[in-house]
Amino acid sequence: MTYDNPGDLNVSTQFKLPTYHPDRLCHILLGDYAAVIEAINRMEVLRYCERIAWVEPIPTGRNGEYISVMTRRITPTE
Repeated sequence: MTYDNPGDLNVSTQFKLPTYHPDRLCHILLGDYAAVIEAINRMEVLRYCERIAWVEPIPTGRNGEYISVMTRRITPTE
């Protein structure tokens, strides 16, 4: 992927978004490494998800920025 953003350099990354599935919700965290890890850890403490459900943070190519993704199956509520 190549991103053309005003003020940013053209950046190429190997990260690919997950395939779309209507019964799943995809969470994306974008920020510095420590913030991404902290958010993942907090969601685990809240029992929203397990830490291992997240993709290990990957550098986006922009200065100090990382991305991590987690896909969760949506369960119907009655």
